[in-house]
Amino acid sequence: MQMSKHSNRLMVLVAAALSLAATAARAQFQLSGDFMTRNYWESFSGDRDNRENLEYMRFMGQLSALAPLGTNGRFRTDLVTISDNPVYPSRSLAGLGGIRFGISQIYGEFTQPDILGFDMARVRFGRQHYELGSGLTLGESYYQIDDYDGIRVDFARDAWTLGVFGAVTEQALTPDGFYPEPQSDQLYVAQAQYALKEHTLLAYTVYEKKRGDFNDNIIVGAGASGNIVLPKLLYFAEIAQQTWNTPAGLPDKGGIGYMAGVSYGWSMPHVRSAKAEIRTAAYQGDDAATADEEMFSPYYPSWWWGDRTGYANGNIGGDYPNHDKQVEGSRVWYGRVYVSPTFLPKSRIQLQYVTVADYVNNDNYTEPDDEFGVKLYYDINDNVSVQGRYFRRIPNGGDFDQNGDGNISQIEDKVTANRLMFEFRVQF
Repeated sequence: MQMSKHSNRLMVLVAAALSLAATAARAQFQLSGDFMTRNYWESFSGDRDNRENLEYMRFMGQLSALAPLGTNGRFRTDLVTISDNPVYPSRSLAGLGGIRFGISQIYGEFTQPDILGFDMARVRFGRQHYELGSGLTLGESYYQIDDYDGIRVDFARDAWTLGVFGAVTEQALTPDGFYPEPQSDQLYVAQAQYALKEHTLLAYTVYEKKRGDFNDNIIVGAGASGNIVLPKLLYFAEIAQQTWNTPAGLPDKGGIGYMAGVSYGWSMPHVRSAKAEIRTAAYQGDDAATADEEMFSPYYPSWWWGDRTGYANGNIGGDYPNHDKQVEGSRVWYGRVYVSPTFLPKSRIQLQYVTVADYVNNDNYTEPDDEFGVKLYYDINDNVSVQGRYFRRIPNGGDFDQNGDGNISQIEDKVTANRLMFEFRVQF
């Protein structure tokens, strides 16, 4: 396998960064990582084009290094490798394709107690993950290479935690690719959290500034999480309002999004642990009956429910209106129950169901399909685990000629799909 010049440069950069940090820290790195390979088998029924069964592979890996820097500092870097799919490169589903190498995190961090009236202050600079609440507005998936390059500052006092974050999310380059141009995509965040007995309260504001005129927007959100009466009866809830900058004379643009869930865990004879959970989320979409353009579409959400329909990420996709993916918006319902039987204490069996509908159904048709899933997890030892999945995608309506050309395309063809997946993972 040949690696591109860009991949080689990344490898050299990681090696140099590791060596530099190790020298400065005069301490041995703490190394950790994992490797995952997944094999898929997929079949279809009820299709118009007699599509063939699919077999493909996905594999991903991550290597993390952590080193102390003096008494109150540390250095961290994460190297990620992902297999590419030439047809859908952002979904990374295919084996035997190109392999991308990237640094998902590389940052320095310093913590200082008792400073400026706060119990603690922490500064982190470099490429890093950043997530708010449950990922409704802002989040990051584990294997995403392109993260936020910026500075984060957090303060803590008593039950309060305050934080600010500023980052460049994409930098424009000259045609030859050697020099950055003044334009860049930027992100600014301010948040506050308060610990109240068994609950955590959250409030935040996010400013997303894309290159070009009228691409910027402000999101204001709030949420809470904790338990209700019983220690194992847990809940979370979050709501946010997004307002876009629009030219004078054009309709206002903006909308709301929300997410909530409740779960309960228990034990019983022959079952070491069991848990049931219900979640719901919504991203507002355009209502054709109004003059305004309703739209809740943050650029960097990240949350995972289900297998296909549950993944929301601004770069990967999902059932929400970002980049006109789902202009009518989305409503998602998700439920699952799982048990760990006593005779297989290192196993877990999970059943789940996901359904997605339009937030506003302008055309009396819903595109996303329902999904039923069964997952089996088993830990062979502390470092090796396996997982098996079966998913059935269930059409929630008949074929529909959305573009009005008189034909049913492959995208408009409502198909039942059965998907098997086997995963082998090594962690160290």
